[in-house]
Amino acid sequence: MAKIRDILQFKKRKENKPISFDEHLERATERQRKPPPDKPAEVLTIEQLRRLMGDTGSRQFLKDKNKARK
Repeated sequence: MAKIRDILQFKKRKENKPISFDEHLERATERQRKPPPDKPAEVLTIEQLRRLMGDTGSRQFLKDKNKARK
């Protein structure tokens, strides 16, 4: 069984071979490509959108309306 010290020493000994600019550019473009979305965007109703934006409807200002009547 390998010890942590042995693994770290092995990783330190590992040498990175120099690569050409073309190879570097190819790897970078592969990383930049985004996979297509798995599912289409969800369609929200107006009510759902209002709730997401924090609008709770007519009950939101009940306290303010009561104060105005007094």
